Amino acid sequence: MTTITTINTEFLTGQPDRIYVDIDRRFNIVIERTEDGLALHIYPYTHGEMWDCPFTTFEVDEAEIIALEQEMEE
Repeated sequence: MTTITTINTEFLTGQPDRIYVDIDRRFNIVIERTEDGLALHIYPYTHGEMWDCPFTTFEVDEAEIIALEQEMEE
């Protein structure tokens, strides 16, 4: 099992809808608040350089979560 040794977070004033999380200078995760919910963009580093495009993006639709919450209340 690999353990995390360093985590750095960064908030940029000009981008109040996102946070940057750097893990071990191996992955940069951008957590973005979108109109529909959240998007997590995963950028690996290769030889110390972050990729230009994300390796993958995971999106969370807040409307789906709200619908599930309403189902749970019934």
